[in-house]
Amino acid sequence: MSHRSLPRTAPLIVTALGATAALGITTAAPVAAAQPTSARAVRLNDDARTTTTVRYGPITLPAASGDDHGETGNRLAFNIAKPCDDCVITSFKPNLVYADGSNANVNTGPMLHHAVLGTHARGDVVCGGPQRMFASGNERVESVLPSGYGIKVRRGERWNMLYDLMNHAPQSKTVYITFTFTHEPAAGSRLKLVTPIWMDAGGCLGSAYDAPDGVSEKVRKWRSTVSGKLVHMRGHLHHAGRFVRTENLTTGKLLCNVVAEEGGSPEFIDLHGHTEISDMPPCSGDSLGTIERGDVLQITSRYESAHAHGDVMGIMAGWVAED
Repeated sequence: MSHRSLPRTAPLIVTALGATAALGITTAAPVAAAQPTSARAVRLNDDARTTTTVRYGPITLPAASGDDHGETGNRLAFNIAKPCDDCVITSFKPNLVYADGSNANVNTGPMLHHAVLGTHARGDVVCGGPQRMFASGNERVESVLPSGYGIKVRRGERWNMLYDLMNHAPQSKTVYITFTFTHEPAAGSRLKLVTPIWMDAGGCLGSAYDAPDGVSEKVRKWRSTVSGKLVHMRGHLHHAGRFVRTENLTTGKLLCNVVAEEGGSPEFIDLHGHTEISDMPPCSGDSLGTIERGDVLQITSRYESAHAHGDVMGIMAGWVAED
């Protein structure tokens, strides 16, 4: 087994674009950004697969002021580093870290509000536009596809990233976004390829919406344009989110229900004693359910809180092995 770092000479191109819905997360105004570089740490496994950690940064987060957190705002980065080329990805694990590799979480200030990796090489089957491939909020949950399935990365395709980071500490912080991927060469691979689907309670033009006080649910329907087996699905909610689920209304089958955990470890309790989402266990299996073209899928996002919350989200990203 070997371990090496491969610096990327070309920096990320980060711009302040007005059309932040390009990757379909939120319409909040972006903030002008520096140009972080990236590096890859590669580990060769005992089988044909490789584990690669791609690190994007450094990114400096402004300090919080009183009860107002510091925030980068949405930043859109083009032509970011990939873990591999002409390969098939079988798992990914997002994180936010300091320069020494230690976790950067709300207990020391930083928060991974969201990071979405996508490509213009393929279209998004739900909303059109660039295909959203991998995403996470501060829950930072690992996704491992069931045995026999993988996500194809074509030779030469370019990736983009939309991200927003926050800081609850009264000092500025410098952090890095990381994604750790397990992958194998496409040549000779026998894995069944999967297609990402993006179920978003906020809709296609922006993921953020306002949740009133008390118990509230927001739903959104999508008529499927693909047929196949759903094999993996993960969810994303904000503070006070209780669960997010996707069901096939045509067949009456619940496809995936993800229940949120808050403050499950000290890292997910901020400097003011407020808890944040700490776990959202994905659904995974050889078939969570069959989807036919024309079936109506519905996402439901549930929040429970004594007071209203603005700009919440309810998202489920799934992967379908098409027929």
